[in-house]
Amino acid sequence: MAVYKFTLNDEYSHKLEQMAKKDGVSVQDCIRNRLFNLTTIYTPVEAVKRAMNKYEKDDCFTLPEVYGDEWTIQRGVAGAFGKQFFNYISDECSDKIQYVGMTNYGRHAQYKIM
Repeated sequence: MAVYKFTLNDEYSHKLEQMAKKDGVSVQDCIRNRLFNLTTIYTPVEAVKRAMNKYEKDDCFTLPEVYGDEWTIQRGVAGAFGKQFFNYISDECSDKIQYVGMTNYGRHAQYKIM
């Protein structure tokens, strides 16, 4: 796997961080998505939107439940997405969605609509 490095001044670094925050993804994913014009439904922003539309106050859910039949991502990638979602809701919308704990079999984080 190739690694590329580049330097940004403070202004562009801040802009890039804001772009990633708006997209609800990491800076690395933001660069990759925008550089290669990639679109995906697996972003924290999209997951929050889907959860808020699908569930009501006090309902609990996991990310695979939010996506239903569209949940087709591989296990390792799904784990990375789950971590991004957890960080996003913790930082950006803890008043709407909160982490509850792990499901019985310990593979999926469970969340609750507030």
